[in-house]
Order: sequence, then structure tokens, then C-alpha cells
Amino acid sequence: MTAEDILAWHDFFDTVAQVGATLAGLIFVGLTISLPHILKADGYLSRAFAALFVQFELLIIAIAALIPGQPRGLLGLEFIATGLALFTAITVFSRRFPEGTDSPIMGQRIWRWGRLFVTSVATLSPALSGVLLIAGYKLAMYYVVPAILASGYLSIAYAWVFTVEIPRRQG
Repeated sequence: MTAEDILAWHDFFDTVAQVGATLAGLIFVGLTISLPHILKADGYLSRAFAALFVQFELLIIAIAALIPGQPRGLLGLEFIATGLALFTAITVFSRRFPEGTDSPIMGQRIWRWGRLFVTSVATLSPALSGVLLIAGYKLAMYYVVPAILASGYLSIAYAWVFTVEIPRRQG
């Protein structure tokens, strides 16, 4: 993969940075609306952390990819470090603030496993992309796309839960 190949992704990552910032703002609004309820219930705090941090991950990845003339190996290291750091942070936070099995909004085991899977895709696919970038794989950048889709899904779903479902069920 050459610098020109990476440059071809410029508009894509520019859009990702804008969408990531917008979704992070939407999540903050939802959290503000439901903060008293989120702080009382088990598990919502870890969902909020995950939603915000996957958007933070997208911002970091997009900004790194937009640095002009950056060698692919360095970009690969940035993708690896970002993905692994965010996976670790979300995992540690969710263990510190575990989700209760009695959560009224998608607290059943199947939903928790689903969230774990989507969060893993969101955080670990950039790390895979980074490994492939370093290895010189021509299609390495495409492995970031699942992270973007998973992050968008998580953020929109959590924004809905925070702004609509929690107030509706608590009120």
C-alpha cells in the first residue's frame, strides 16, 4: 500500500471524523437527559462509556489517517494502538461497572453478548487493519470499515436508549 493509496481514503476519513464528532455530541445530549436514571441503574454507565469511546476511537483513527504523507507503517501502528487501547479501556470499565442481569432495557444475556461482539468489532478491526497495513496488504484500509459501521450502530442504539427508552421506562 502506497501513500497514494492512503490518500485515496482522505474524503472517507474526513467524513468519518465529522460523523464521529456528531454522534459523540448526540450521545452527550442523551446522557444529559437521562443522567439521574443512568447513575441509578446497573450497566448503563458502561454502555455510555463504550458509546462515547468508540466514537473517540473513530476520531483518532480518522485524524491519524488524515495526516499528510504519513508512512503506512506508522499509520498501522496508530491503528493497532488505538484499537487495542480502546478495547482494553472499554473492557476494564465494563468490569468496574458491570451490567446487571435485571436491566430493563436489553439486559438479557443475548443482548449483552451481542453488545460485546459489536464492541469487539468496533475496536479490534482497526487493530487488524493496522497489522495488515504494516504487512503491506493492499486492501488493509477496508478492515477499518467494520469498526465504523459497528461504532455507528452502537452509538445510534445507545443514543436511542439514553434519550428515549430510559426516560420512557422510568417516567
